[in-house]
Amino acid sequence: MTATGVRRRQAAWVVATLVWPVVLLAQPEDKSNSPPNVIDGAALVEALRAGGHVLYFRHGKTDLSTRDADRADLDNCTTQRILSDEGRQQMTQIGREFKRLRIPVGSVLASPYCRTLDTARLAFGKVSAEPELSHTVTADAATTKRRAVALSKLLAVEPQAGTNSVLSGHTGNLQEATGIWPSPEGVAIVYKPDGRGASKYVATIDPTRWAEFGRKAQPAGGAKR
Repeated sequence: MTATGVRRRQAAWVVATLVWPVVLLAQPEDKSNSPPNVIDGAALVEALRAGGHVLYFRHGKTDLSTRDADRADLDNCTTQRILSDEGRQQMTQIGREFKRLRIPVGSVLASPYCRTLDTARLAFGKVSAEPELSHTVTADAATTKRRAVALSKLLAVEPQAGTNSVLSGHTGNLQEATGIWPSPEGVAIVYKPDGRGASKYVATIDPTRWAEFGRKAQPAGGAKR
């Protein structure tokens, strides 16, 4: 290869390394790369009622006029991107549908960002912060890898008998751990721990589908509400 060719290849590599993070962050909201659901509809609701699954929720819809200005003090919600009013209503409604469908929830862990904690708290009424679920957007390579490994392990932890576990987090973490980009905001990706330290993908549930399930599926225990 000529010297000119080498310089062009080096220049292209530099541009790629600078542009790739921007492309990743700017990925369209409606472009999830989830595989087809293994089970769906009434069968999926029945599986969740039986427990034994881990649901990874991307935080609910956010107010895009807010931004993460201080990632060091995560107790201060005024310096973070937070849930919009629509996002708060979205997660509250999802929590109502879980109760209506009699889907049992045990452990609930969330990234310590306000939007992820609020997502879990509004939907399930409880949450514990898990630092290893923190956003990796500004993390170094070692931290990003460690959090991906930690998330893989959390997805493989078998829930307490008869319940499902919930993790509330961000996009990049799940992509780095499993290759799936969770979209849109409020989406749930369902996994089934295999009992051998790993988990299997089950389904992707758009935030609007919980109400659909509620309309179509007969709640456990008959017509009670």
